[in-house]
Formats: sequence, C-alpha cells, structure tokens
Amino acid sequence: MKTRSLFLFSHLAIGCYFLPLMLIMPLSGALHIWGVAEDQEKTEAFRVEAIVPATDQESFFREQFKKQSIDFDFEYIKSSKSDFIFRPTSRTHYVATQEGSQLIFTKVTPNLNRRLMELHKGHGPQLMRRLEMIFGIALIFVALSGVWLAVSSKGYRKVTLISFSVGLVTILVCLI
Repeated sequence: MKTRSLFLFSHLAIGCYFLPLMLIMPLSGALHIWGVAEDQEKTEAFRVEAIVPATDQESFFREQFKKQSIDFDFEYIKSSKSDFIFRPTSRTHYVATQEGSQLIFTKVTPNLNRRLMELHKGHGPQLMRRLEMIFGIALIFVALSGVWLAVSSKGYRKVTLISFSVGLVTILVCLI
C-alpha cells in the first residue's frame, strides 16, 4: 500500500472510530460554556456512626454499602477534606461526607449534560479514561494526517495552508 493510501485509510478508520468522542467532547464543552445546566439530583441515602479510617478506605466503604443492602460498585474514591466521591461520576453514584462522628451518604443522579461533562473531565469509568488518553493521541494523528493529505494534494494545498495560518493566528491572538 502506498504511503498516501495508508495515511488516507488510517485517517479514515481512526477518525470514524473516534467520531463519537470527537462529537461528545466539543458538545459537552460548548454546552458548559453556554451555561446549559449540568444538574444532578441529590438524595440522602443513609447515615452511620463511623469515622473514615486513614487506610483501607475502599474496604471500609464497600462494607458500609453492604451493611445497608445497597448493591453499588465503584472503581475508586476521590477524597477531599471531609468528602469522599465514589467514581465514576458519569452515572448514578454516591458521595459520603464526614460530619463529626457521622458519615452521611448521598445518592447523586446526574442529568445527561452532567454525565457528558463528567466524561469530558475524565471522571468516567477507567475504560473510558484509557480510551480518552488514546483518543488524545489519535486526534493529533487524525488532524496532522488530514493536513498532510490536504497539503500533498495540489487542489487543497492553498486553502489548507491559509486555513491553518488563520487558525494559528487566532489562537496566538487569544494567548496575548
């Protein structure tokens, strides 16, 4: 396969595979910038008399859910001061808050826009986080291969170079 054909095929295949993410990321970002609500419904689920241990927190919290007969699985815990967020937060999840000797568990149900933003910020399942890392590299490849394919074609060379130059100047002006 010739180099141009290989680049074209790779550009097409990788671009189409990642197209859903290429749509979700700017869509969620634009909705956020436009101020479209990223709501979530919060409901107190239960309270327990307990202090979160400094070590083995995952086992501690899994036991608390088990004691309440709540079938809830989380991948990891993000803690900050007195709050413990059970990720991924791109779906219904819980937050535990330490208030004195009480531990308050809140069930959080995000709306679709909030779920998309959580994915956008990398707060989704581990598989999605890995996919987003690969997506970053793939997006660079798709963009550069698209530019290379266009520049290597006489009919698209001028418009490509002009468009790239205007885009670059726009970004540089925004950085000033």
